[in-house]
Amino acid sequence: MPAQAARDKPKRHWQDYDKVKSDVIRVLSEHPEGMTGAKIAEEIGLTQGAVSKYLSMLSVDGFIVSRQVGVAKLWKAIQDSDRADVLADKVGSKQRNADFKDYAMALTQQNGQLFDPEGTRILAMPSTLFTHLYEYTKSIVGDQVHIFLYQWGKTYASDIGNLVSQIAKRNSSTFLDSFLLLMRLKGWGRFTVNKAGPSEIEVSWLDSFWADLKEDRQVDDFMAGALSTAASQSFGGDWVFSEEQCKVLGHSQCLFKGTKK
Repeated sequence: MPAQAARDKPKRHWQDYDKVKSDVIRVLSEHPEGMTGAKIAEEIGLTQGAVSKYLSMLSVDGFIVSRQVGVAKLWKAIQDSDRADVLADKVGSKQRNADFKDYAMALTQQNGQLFDPEGTRILAMPSTLFTHLYEYTKSIVGDQVHIFLYQWGKTYASDIGNLVSQIAKRNSSTFLDSFLLLMRLKGWGRFTVNKAGPSEIEVSWLDSFWADLKEDRQVDDFMAGALSTAASQSFGGDWVFSEEQCKVLGHSQCLFKGTKK
């Protein structure tokens, strides 16, 4: 695409992450030998400064990878079959990305959106999808919604177990710690493990989006179920978590306690 044509195309906003991701992967798929950031920017109609932010996020998310060739950095698309291993390597490898974990922990979540330390939105967390699902499901099954979400959380943590296990192995951490780090990267907010003993675990969720619901009981059943699976993967045995404090009830944080059966 000529440079003038690229300049004439409307520039996208940072919120257009999914659209830019699609464009970048399409262009790189057409050039398996790799492309520079400047060439990608020209092809998809972004300024070189803007595209560098998107390329960084796509790299963090495991869609593209770069290598240095002389003074130039070449970007290539990652095959779907290799993505889980690349993501695990990025989260866990101290040699290849020593400050990635610090970067992840510096992210903040506000109103269902994930922000980097500079306040730029980098990921949309569809928290309204979950809260609407909760309300809709409750309108059909009543209080059984809590059992539904608990079991869904257990299944979810199991389904992503391969990726979490790779992260834990590379980072020399427990499955539980790596699971919570991954959830933070996905935009779920900040978690802290207050204590982890042989028969009792306590986890705080500092900014649960479920707090937006208008309820008179604990509502973080999905996370309670997910923590049950994560603890079982970490320490063996059968763990059961319950929510002792919930932001929806006015507490400053959501507090989960798990016990080993």
